[in-house]
Amino acid sequence: MAARTKPKAKGHRVSERRSAAFLNRREAAMLADVSLRSVDKAIEEKVVKPTRAERRGTLLDQGDVLAIALIARADLPLSRSAKRRINQWVHGFPAEETFEEAKELLLSDVLVLRFDAKFGQVAKRLHRYLERRERHIDSSPLIQGGEAVITGTRLPVRAVAERLRRGDSIDDLVEDYPRIPRAAFEAARIYAESHPRRGRPAQPWRDL
Repeated sequence: MAARTKPKAKGHRVSERRSAAFLNRREAAMLADVSLRSVDKAIEEKVVKPTRAERRGTLLDQGDVLAIALIARADLPLSRSAKRRINQWVHGFPAEETFEEAKELLLSDVLVLRFDAKFGQVAKRLHRYLERRERHIDSSPLIQGGEAVITGTRLPVRAVAERLRRGDSIDDLVEDYPRIPRAAFEAARIYAESHPRRGRPAQPWRDL
């Protein structure tokens, strides 16, 4: 897992450049495979401590997202203090963690939370998305009016997502745009769905 820097207090602001290491609420929900309400509840209960960027709003780091995903999969009525312990525990993982070996957190005399290699795939997916978003998604006032596009092109990420919604596959897109890597289309789909146009409702996703 990439190294993370946590703000010391809720409401702490980061620069737009530093915010590249964070995810917005909708990205967090999609990548943790939970509802947006689950993310908002974790923020309201102060289980996680979000930060803010001027243009991107409320942001969470990778550890926050993993904690939210773990809490959801526990499927138990955990106390707020237990949830906060889970978040602190996840943030204590080494930056070079490979998640090949299981980790356990003792929450009580009879309750043990297990983070195994299978769940480690969630962490790897998060890290992979952040890398691909940084490499393949760009926006500039000089290109498409500031609309997010695939880096080095004028292809809007929303156009990619729209084609996928209409039934095209990633393979179809790769065939039509052979110079654009598959990873760019995969990042564009998540980015577009988690960044709806202002004034329009967000796209729904599965609520576990």
